[in-house]
Amino acid sequence: MDSACWHLRRLPGNDMKRSRMKTLKSGLILLATGCMIWMTLTACSGSGKGGKSDPVLFYVGSGDREQEYSIFLCALDPVNLAFSVLDSFAGAPGSGYLDLSPDGKTLFAISSESIPGDEGNSSVASFSVNPADHSLELINRQSSRGSGICHVQAGPGGDYVFAAHYNSGHVSVLPVSGDGRIGTATSVVRGEGSGPVESRQEGPHAHQVNMDPSGKFLLVPDLGTDKVMNYLFDSKSGSLTPNPAQSFLKMEPGTGPRHLAFHPSGKYVYVLGELSATVTACRFESSTGKLELINSASIVEDGFAGIKQSAAVRVHPDGRYIYASNRSDVSNLAVFEKQEDGSIRQIQIIRDIPYWPRDFNISPDGMFLVVAGARVHEIELLEVDPRSGRLSKTGVMERLPSPICILFVH
Repeated sequence: MDSACWHLRRLPGNDMKRSRMKTLKSGLILLATGCMIWMTLTACSGSGKGGKSDPVLFYVGSGDREQEYSIFLCALDPVNLAFSVLDSFAGAPGSGYLDLSPDGKTLFAISSESIPGDEGNSSVASFSVNPADHSLELINRQSSRGSGICHVQAGPGGDYVFAAHYNSGHVSVLPVSGDGRIGTATSVVRGEGSGPVESRQEGPHAHQVNMDPSGKFLLVPDLGTDKVMNYLFDSKSGSLTPNPAQSFLKMEPGTGPRHLAFHPSGKYVYVLGELSATVTACRFESSTGKLELINSASIVEDGFAGIKQSAAVRVHPDGRYIYASNRSDVSNLAVFEKQEDGSIRQIQIIRDIPYWPRDFNISPDGMFLVVAGARVHEIELLEVDPRSGRLSKTGVMERLPSPICILFVH
């Protein structure tokens, strides 16, 4: 995780840390009132993008382990093109990656902090979401049974949460009760193998957990082994076992698969290679869980000779475009157009985005993209052309400590 010294500024609805708990209730009342006034005013000011004027809410997870309040609730004003930081929440230090339960009532966050008595392992935290103002209240934290946690995903049924660990290479399954409380892990698995890039591929490095839409198969990009691990998930026992139809998809040596994204149709999967700076299109057979390679396209410009260290991949809500980010020597976003057979072709590269874009996300209406520059401590707003999928800069930015996850509220 990236970390840096940071002094948290006072946020709307918050007080300073020393007296924050005493004033939280009144602050949230003011926040809710302010949001209602804002929504009324913007509704009267114009139709905005796509005819929508309500603020678009999203959470930002900070990777700064020294930051007590590491989850931020933000809003995007789609009419005036402006960010607002509404609140911040403690309870999961180093809470880089976040996910919401399917019903939106629980937020899960990774945490670099160990559970007392389980030193050496990371943890997963759960928070209840207030439906009125989307504020968070910590429910509990549970050991994730691995070190260097880097990703978390809630299962489609809402009764399990999955976690990936870069350092130890483990993937864990943790049950979730009806009130959002996380229980002891029911399954912990680890891939096998290595890759040709000795400094990064000496052994397994699970980097993401991604359940297919049916909830039957868990796909795990493993940067260290050049494989996308493929597991069957038993929702009754909470166990993971190798998929007998295909226990893994082997990528080109040195790809370093980091993240993947499902197409809305469920028929295709797009795998980002961190070390190769490529996106690889794959067919996905929903009945068996098998993956089949289609083609690959570069995230960086032709002739780029710098360090390749790609970070995130997302599919546009309408399924026509795929987006990916690269960091290190150059920070850029690449846009790909999906072809009829699921293959992709690069149509745009946009540079000069915030340095070290660990993550970005697309608003639910598909009109905006928010990118997180982890090492310059800022997020930036870009517009998405709905006809071409191409991106354009708005100049709108907001300062936040080490932002490494953008999670929109649907």
